Amino acid sequence: MSRLPPVTSDAAAPRDHVRAAVSAATPYPHATPPRRIGAVPAREDNPPVPIRHMDFGFDRQPLQRYFYDGNAFASAFYMAFSAVIPQGERFFIHSVRHYRDRINDPELDARVTGFIGQEAMHGKEHDAVNEAYEKMGFRLGLIDRNVREALKLLAKTLSKPAQLAFTVALEHYTAIISEFMLTHPEVRAKFEPTVGNFIFWHMMEETEHKAVAFDVYEKCVGSYALRAGVMIPTTVVLIAALANLQFYLLTNDKQRPRKGRWRDTLRGFAAIYGPRGLFGSVAPKLLDYFRPGFHPNDHDTRALLAEFREQFFGAQGELNEQLKKTVTPQARAAA
Repeated sequence: MSRLPPVTSDAAAPRDHVRAAVSAATPYPHATPPRRIGAVPAREDNPPVPIRHMDFGFDRQPLQRYFYDGNAFASAFYMAFSAVIPQGERFFIHSVRHYRDRINDPELDARVTGFIGQEAMHGKEHDAVNEAYEKMGFRLGLIDRNVREALKLLAKTLSKPAQLAFTVALEHYTAIISEFMLTHPEVRAKFEPTVGNFIFWHMMEETEHKAVAFDVYEKCVGSYALRAGVMIPTTVVLIAALANLQFYLLTNDKQRPRKGRWRDTLRGFAAIYGPRGLFGSVAPKLLDYFRPGFHPNDHDTRALLAEFREQFFGAQGELNEQLKKTVTPQARAAA
């Protein structure tokens, strides 16, 4: 049975959706014992992983159809990314939770609780924004169902260590994408404010928990060959899937203006796939993952986190109105 460390809270007990996510769930089938059990060295650069209960009110306000720079091409990419996140986050939770009872490090155990809670909240809010865009005619619900079935198949095919390696690989992608976006204010400025605030809150929290799945993997599996080997097909599948879903959303968008479409496409392509765009900019840090001694905290984002925590949730925080409660998991005292 999963062990939950004590938590501190500034309000009442967590909402049902987070409580359900943090509780034990039926594991994916075909468990395979890890190859070796290792130890994760204590690090002073692991930030706390608070569970923030957010409500961005996507069901209570109109959203801009092309929310990134008024650009249909780039907006479709971020929409495709959002469409796969709810099921992806649940897969990540399952893959990490499978190893929960093998973790005897109180600090890591507390961070796992925060990881599960944060990922549950991300899934909840992405479900809400996806539903809002579904009402505008984008078939994100169909994408969600297809992703769910694909991940079920993946869970039946991959061993438990491979599932965790898959999670670690994708967590590395979200970490380096988040760092890129958080360090480029001109990118945030191109988002419509409501969606932009939501995305950048998500990016900040991905940065907070970027090392959790990795540390669980190193402690409970530890195979460099598996970690590095899984990243290669993960990269191919991720980029191909997102590009395919983006193309699907664009070709089925009957309201996309015909005038200036090629200019819109070229400008959006440069922003996402160009050498100075999203993927081009994160490529060097992607390659760091293949170093045998790599750790996510080698990319020091502590100052960046402090900046955005204050900007979003300080005394004059931009997202204090959307924040309903914060629950911070605490390390259980050693017996």
